[in-house]
Amino acid sequence: MYLNKAIAYIFFIVLLCLSACKENKLLSNEEPLARVHDEMLYPSDIEGLVTATTLPADSTLIVGSYINGWVRDRLLVRKAKDNLADDLDIDRLVENYRSSLLLNLYKENLLKEKLDTNITMQEMKTFYAENKERYELKDNIARCYYIKVERDVPERGTLNRWWTLRKDTYYANLVNYAKKYGVEYSMNDSIWIEFNELEAKLPKGAFNDKYYKKGDKDIYVKDREYRYYLRLNEVRSAKKPAPFSYVQDDLSKVILKKKKMELLKKTEEELYEKALNKNNIEIY
Repeated sequence: MYLNKAIAYIFFIVLLCLSACKENKLLSNEEPLARVHDEMLYPSDIEGLVTATTLPADSTLIVGSYINGWVRDRLLVRKAKDNLADDLDIDRLVENYRSSLLLNLYKENLLKEKLDTNITMQEMKTFYAENKERYELKDNIARCYYIKVERDVPERGTLNRWWTLRKDTYYANLVNYAKKYGVEYSMNDSIWIEFNELEAKLPKGAFNDKYYKKGDKDIYVKDREYRYYLRLNEVRSAKKPAPFSYVQDDLSKVILKKKKMELLKKTEEELYEKALNKNNIEIY
């Protein structure tokens, strides 16, 4: 019911605007392009619809389509007008809409002009420390290295040796190898990845609880096409607080939203106090 009223209201506003223009159109000597009951569509109403560079055939299609759409819209507007509820206060609805529009525009401009959008690392760390319970993990996550290569990849023995020795000095070698031969790889262990994503990267059944509950965090498996290398460098279990870096983007968004609300609330209070002091407010 509310939606129908809202649609009817929008149609009625359009109707009011068109009615206001009607008299001016009649004063000119324009020949109408279309009529729906007592409403007319004139050439000046479609100025700019086509340009000098528009092909004649295209112009005909564009204008014809517009006129057809206008006729159908006018019929709907007329139907909406006829079906408006008797108790529908159009003036009040128009004023409410106007006030809401002005308020939203003012808020947007206020935020553009005065909102400090710079979120410092210290702000995020402080907010994180005070709200860790809001960032409980829903799944196990890990920082890891991952390389997927074809089963018959060149220099496989060298890859196995670099991977098995686990020496930091071989890290650059592994990265270069992954770039050259990797079907898929991730060698940035500052990124936290959910276990379900890691499980999807390996053959079915290759990833299970033993790799984080029993301390075995190095996985090497193969199937008919590929070899898979996965090393869990650090694991955080579900229901534990999420690492700071894992929720850093969300922290920034939450703090920015908090700043917006505080700025709007402060402005509202200042306006209220100023109006109160000037005796511009009375509540009866």
